[in-house]
Amino acid sequence: ETVYGVSFQFIAIIGFTYLMIIGEIDLSVGSVYAFSGMFMGYLMVMHKLPLFQAMLISLLVCTAMGAITGFLVVRFRLNSMMVTIATMTLIRGLASNFVKRMYGATYPTAMRHLSKIEIKDVYLTIIIMFVLVVVLEILLKRSTIFKRMYFVGENRETARIYGIKSNRIIISLFALSALAAGVGGILLNSRVTYADTAIGLGLEFQLLTAAVLGGASLYGGKGSMLGSAVGLIFLATILNGMIIFNIEPLLQQLIIGVILIVSVFVDTRLNKIE
Repeated sequence: ETVYGVSFQFIAIIGFTYLMIIGEIDLSVGSVYAFSGMFMGYLMVMHKLPLFQAMLISLLVCTAMGAITGFLVVRFRLNSMMVTIATMTLIRGLASNFVKRMYGATYPTAMRHLSKIEIKDVYLTIIIMFVLVVVLEILLKRSTIFKRMYFVGENRETARIYGIKSNRIIISLFALSALAAGVGGILLNSRVTYADTAIGLGLEFQLLTAAVLGGASLYGGKGSMLGSAVGLIFLATILNGMIIFNIEPLLQQLIIGVILIVSVFVDTRLNKIE
């Protein structure tokens, strides 16, 4: 059950990890995570669109949101953290609007079954997660195209001198981050079965904590898909353990916050030593 829950978040952390590797951050990921499924559900419930058409429209909108964010960061040389705080608030507002419009409605059967597809009694999302971990980790280590992300993260000016189109990579990865969060959000909304304002709240900080625990750095140039997956499973295990022992939700958030602070402190110290 822990791995099943993590499988949705893992899809969302793919683009998030890539952005950290190039030295950027996307704090709007939790809002996109909520928006994608709610928007898809809205299209199916209120406008009677079929499953794949509604899914395609939702994911295209999410991707466009990410591309616009990347364009703003590149074109106006804005701090990605500040830009995505703004887009986080905007997109969360849009998601909340869909909750109001669909108050009391349940997602159609076709959408509710998406997250429950199984192959030989194993959820498809779990299989996809493990396959993606292996494939993306190999690509990060061996593919020249993927290795360029590390060069951009380590020194953007040097990367430019060597002909790497950093701006194009940045915009593409912001678009990918939103797309990946959109896919994960659709699957989670499918599992929840109705529009819920609590979906995706605080997800950006969980992903940040998991990525840093997995070896990514806020300063760029580091990170791996395997590390992020292990970080997510570690966090999920801690959260599930606290739920089993009936630890108060506020205290749970406090503990996760402490883990994040310690992780960032260690990350900063290690980078200063280097």
